[in-house]
Amino acid sequence: MKYCSSPTLMLLALCWILPGTGLAASFLSEETVVTATRTETPVSKVPAAIEVISKEEIAASGAETLDAVLAEAQSISLQSPSGRISIAGLRGLNSKNTLILLDGMRLSSGFGDYVDMEEIPTAMIERIEIIRGSGSALYGSDAIGGVINIITRKPTKELHAGVGFRTGISKYSEAGMARGDGWISGTTGKLGYVIAGSYSDRDHYDRDKSDIVPDGDDKYLGGGSAALTYRFHEGVTARMGVLYHDRQNEGARLYSKKYYDRTLESDRTLGYAGLDIATGSESTLTLQGSLSSYDWKSTMDPITVASGFVTSLKQEASLLESHWVSKLSKSNRLSIGLDYRKEDRRDVNINKTFAVVTGSHDVWNFGSYIQDELSVIDPLGLTLGLRYDSHSDFGTAFSPKVSIWHQLADKLKIRGSYGEGFRAPTIYELYIGSPWTQSQAIVANPDLEPEKSRTYEIGMDATAGPLTCSITGFRNDLRDMIGKISLGMIDGVPNYQLGNIDRAMTQGVEVSASVTIPYGFTLSDEFTTIESEDKSTGADLLFVPDITNTLKLAYLQPKAGINANIRLLTTGRQMTDKTTKTEGYSLVNLYLSKSVISNTSVFFGIDNLFNDEADAAYALNSGAAATGTYFYGGITMSL
Repeated sequence: MKYCSSPTLMLLALCWILPGTGLAASFLSEETVVTATRTETPVSKVPAAIEVISKEEIAASGAETLDAVLAEAQSISLQSPSGRISIAGLRGLNSKNTLILLDGMRLSSGFGDYVDMEEIPTAMIERIEIIRGSGSALYGSDAIGGVINIITRKPTKELHAGVGFRTGISKYSEAGMARGDGWISGTTGKLGYVIAGSYSDRDHYDRDKSDIVPDGDDKYLGGGSAALTYRFHEGVTARMGVLYHDRQNEGARLYSKKYYDRTLESDRTLGYAGLDIATGSESTLTLQGSLSSYDWKSTMDPITVASGFVTSLKQEASLLESHWVSKLSKSNRLSIGLDYRKEDRRDVNINKTFAVVTGSHDVWNFGSYIQDELSVIDPLGLTLGLRYDSHSDFGTAFSPKVSIWHQLADKLKIRGSYGEGFRAPTIYELYIGSPWTQSQAIVANPDLEPEKSRTYEIGMDATAGPLTCSITGFRNDLRDMIGKISLGMIDGVPNYQLGNIDRAMTQGVEVSASVTIPYGFTLSDEFTTIESEDKSTGADLLFVPDITNTLKLAYLQPKAGINANIRLLTTGRQMTDKTTKTEGYSLVNLYLSKSVISNTSVFFGIDNLFNDEADAAYALNSGAAATGTYFYGGITMSL
C-alpha cells in the first residue's frame, strides 16, 4: 500500500501491452489547451506531457485550496520549506524551476521567495493546465521543470450563479473550519462579466503538545476575482480584470530559543488589461499589460522576552507583452511574441522604535520568442521554438526547443522533445535572503550564476476500448543549480548560504492509465518514479520522493445525482537533509456528493481515512497528513 497496489500494477502492465494489441481507437479528447504552445491546441496534437484538471475534478477532490488539488497531480511534490506555506515542484526539481501562472500571467513571489499554493482558493478556478517538461523556449526563466497555469472562471453566454458552504473538523476536534464562496457570470449585449469570491476561517491544531507552538495556526483566507470582456465588433475584444487574495495566520513561534506570538498578514493583487485583435481570417494579435504585487508582514510580539520585531516585504512585477499567431497554411502555424518584465522587491526589519531596510533591488528582463508548428506529413507534427532573453543582471540567454509527435493510424501517438532552459537568480537569492524564519536562516549571495538546463523527453499515448494510457520517460540535466550550503547552527537556528551546484540531474518515468468499468465506475492511476543526484557529491537531491502515486476509483451516476470516489495518495522515500532519508507514507481520501433538489447538492468527505502520519521531517504543516483524519461536508447551490 505504501508504493503501489495490484490495480496499479495491472494498469501499468496494460499500458505496456496496449500498443501491440491492434485494438486502439481514436485516443484522447479534442479538449483544447493553451499553455503548452501558447495557442489553442487539441490535446491530441500537443507534443508534451500534460494534465488538465477541470473544475468538476477539483470539486470531486474536496479541495479547499490549490495545494490540495496539486497534491493529487502527476509528478508534483509539495513542500513546506519554512513558515506556514505550501510550494510545488515538478519532476524532482525545486519550486523555483516551476513557473506558476494565473490566467497566463506571472505571480509575484512572496515569503521566502516562494509562490504559496495554499493562498489560492479553488472557488475561482475554472481549470488547471500542467505542462511537464522544459517551457523556457516560450516562457523564459523559471520554466525549466514545467508550467502550472491556473485559469480562473470566464464570462458565460447565459446568466449563471452559485453559492457554496462547507465546514470540517479533525478527529482530534481541532482545525475546525467554515468556508463560504459564491460566483455570478453572464453576458449583456457586448459586455461579459464574472465575479467570484471566497472566505474561510480555520482554527489551529496541535498534535505535538510538548511546547506552546501549534502545528498549524489559526488561519483566515479571503479572495475574489472580477473579469470583464467587451466586444467592440467582430474581431476586436477588450478584457480586463483583477484578482485579490488575503491571508492571516496567528500562532506562537519559537525563534532563537525565545517564544513569541506571531501574526502574519499577506495580500496578493493581480490586475490586467488586454486587447485581442483579429489580423486576418486565421491570425490574431494579443496585447496585454499586468501588474502583480505581494505585501507580507510578520509581527512577533514577545511572550518570554522584552521586545519583539516586525519584518515585512513588498514585491511588485509589471509585465507588457504582445503575441501574434497566424496560420500561414493548412500545415503551418507561426507564433511570435515580445515581453518586458520589471520586478522590484523591498524587505524591511523593524526592531523596537527604528526601521532598517535590509534589502531593496529591482531587475528587468526583455524577451522575444518565435515558434513554428508544422504538420510535416499528416499525421506527423513538428514544433520548433526559440526564445531570447536579456536580463539586467545576467546579460543574454537563448532557449531552444524542438518537439515531434506522430499518430499511428489513430491507434498510438508517440512524442519526443529536447529543450534548453535557464533560471536567473532572484532578487531575494542575490541580495536579501531571509534571517527571520523560524526553521532556518538563508544568506543571500550576489555572486550566484544563472541555472542552465537540458531536458530530454519521450513518450506515448494510446487507447484500447475503455482503457487509455500514457507513458513518458524524462531527464533533466542542470548546471549551476542554486542550492543551500550549510553554515552551521547560530542561536539554535540552521544557517545556510545560497550557492551554485556544479551539476545535478533528475530522471524518471511517468505512467498514467484510466479504464472505464461497467455500472458507472472508472479506475485510474498516475504513477511516477524519480531518481536525482547532485553530481558534485553523488548524493540524492533533497526533498525528491523516489515515487509518487495517485490511485483513484470513481463512481458517477448523473441520473441519480451521485458522484463518489476513493483515492490512495502515496509519496515515497526522500532525503530531507544530508544524512536523513524519511520513510514514505500513504493517505486514503473519500468523497461523496448527492443531488437533493434541482441545482442543489450536498457533499461529504474524509481525508486521511486511516490517520496515517507523514514523517515530521517532511515539514508538512497543512492537509490531513498534519491534522490527522479530517471530516468535512457542505452544500452547493446554482442557478
